[in-house]
Amino acid sequence: MPDDDNRFDPADRSRYELKRAANVIIPMSPSRKARICGVLALLGALAAPVVATLPATVRESAFTAPPVSSSLGVAAVVLLGTVAAGAAGLGLTALQRRLARGPEPTDDAVWTLLAAEDALTGIGFVTGGLGVALGISLLASGHWGLEAVDGLRSNGIEPYLPLSAAPVTPLLVSAVGLILGLAVFGASVAVERD
Repeated sequence: MPDDDNRFDPADRSRYELKRAANVIIPMSPSRKARICGVLALLGALAAPVVATLPATVRESAFTAPPVSSSLGVAAVVLLGTVAAGAAGLGLTALQRRLARGPEPTDDAVWTLLAAEDALTGIGFVTGGLGVALGISLLASGHWGLEAVDGLRSNGIEPYLPLSAAPVTPLLVSAVGLILGLAVFGASVAVERD
């Protein structure tokens, strides 16, 4: 039977790794968290295809212009989630690069890095995840028929509410999601190769 004590020798780990193992909220590497944020950003790219494939009855009753180019309030929610996930992913990738390349952080810097990692994780997973999941779900609600959309409206939820304050279209959201998602994946691969 192999000696398990030698596999997990704390002396082989840096101070940062030991404090991180004891104090980080989600026990995954920053690179893995960044990739999850990249997936969330890429999911935001589904906004245009979801709206473009709505049934004709929903398009006729909810839109006066083509759905993909209509400025929608829910598209703004998806955009917020997509940007949060993408920015958090890029931040976590930068943090991983700092840890891989830089000198070992001092005691004060360890706590700053741990706080930054937890904050970026929260922004990416919570704000990004909720914005993308909720927004895409509401945009897709028309796929269940006009009855589903009317049911949401009767409960005070307007999935296709026009947004006049800013031109946030599903097409814009899809472009931003694709760009940010691929940027996160590209940056994380580049950091892994260093």
